[in-house]
Amino acid sequence: MNTATESPQIKSASSARTPHSSSIPDEITQVKRELLQAEVRHARARAAVSGAEADVKVLNARLKALTK
Repeated sequence: MNTATESPQIKSASSARTPHSSSIPDEITQVKRELLQAEVRHARARAAVSGAEADVKVLNARLKALTK
């Protein structure tokens, strides 16, 4: 049973599977742009993780030095 809230999702899912041939280049461009944005977010997240790991190592070393 489809409700009003489900139909837009179904329509968008079916149109995503079978795009019109005239919209394929536009969709490819959009997907490439989204992929690049995701790669940038991923690189930033990796940098943040690396920085946090370095902070943890430094703080652990300071803590050990202070507790001796």
